[in-house]
Amino acid sequence: MSTPTMTLWIPKDLDPASKTMDIAETMIRDFGVSQINNDTYNNDFKEYYDQHIRENEKSNNTFCARHGVGVNISYLIENSNKKSYISLLSLKIDPSDPNNFTVLASIVFKWSPTANSVKIQVFCSNQKITYLHKGSGTKLLNFLKKVLNHMNINNIYLNPIPTAVSYYKSQKFAEAKTPRKKIYDSSSPETKTKSKSKTKSKTSPKSPKPKSATEKMPTMTINLRADRNWKKTKNKIRSYQALTRKKYGKTYEANEKNVLLAKVDKIIDDLGDLRDFAQYQDIIELLEKQEINLNDEEEDIVRRYLEDNYNVY
Repeated sequence: MSTPTMTLWIPKDLDPASKTMDIAETMIRDFGVSQINNDTYNNDFKEYYDQHIRENEKSNNTFCARHGVGVNISYLIENSNKKSYISLLSLKIDPSDPNNFTVLASIVFKWSPTANSVKIQVFCSNQKITYLHKGSGTKLLNFLKKVLNHMNINNIYLNPIPTAVSYYKSQKFAEAKTPRKKIYDSSSPETKTKSKSKTKSKTSPKSPKPKSATEKMPTMTINLRADRNWKKTKNKIRSYQALTRKKYGKTYEANEKNVLLAKVDKIIDDLGDLRDFAQYQDIIELLEKQEINLNDEEEDIVRRYLEDNYNVY
């Protein structure tokens, strides 16, 4: 199980006193995240993209899109270069050659003071190699959540493309209801529209007004503190339910559960730095290597325990 390396693209003109920079510095100081040398790429993310990501791309299969469905690359580059955003990337580095690496996923985000929330502007995993590194995007998103939890930052919001809504729902994001719960970010420049001419004839034929892409995009949010509390509550409920079910004709006793979960804790502890990137199936395989074969009830207990206590999915 290889460990992705986290790195940051920080625009040189990002306000050093901003909370966005504070998040970046926390990642570097407390989590060992590296920083890309912008000078190497003339402070232009497009040059970084062209050198390390664009290889073998086709018009409908890119880093952020597969079969034409996904995020436009120019949108990723444009936002990565904005002075208010930073980009968090995960890399798979060749152990024998540090200069040989693959970018697995990227999140472009900032702190929005008016929304009191972290705003994810762009998020995608490498669609060219998804079949080889499934879950890379989720691991990167979970890492961002971990950093924000560490900083006591609880709110994240984003405006996903329609095809990504189901994914974010699976990650516990909820769609904000308008207008009461709509989130506004006045720290971003507003799109200017021309006002209608007052002298325009009332008999002029009206042309249909096209709907912009942003009008179709929902706002989705997550409160990390509420999510943590809900996970703890669900864990207690499910643990109780699991203990009252039957295992081979007898009640599944609490001490059996504790012994099993102690073995899970030991595996997680032994993973060390790898624990942040482990997935549920990895833990199951490690249990099986210890000749611990789980039935459906035990597997459900382990899965819920990993989700609620280690953010492992």
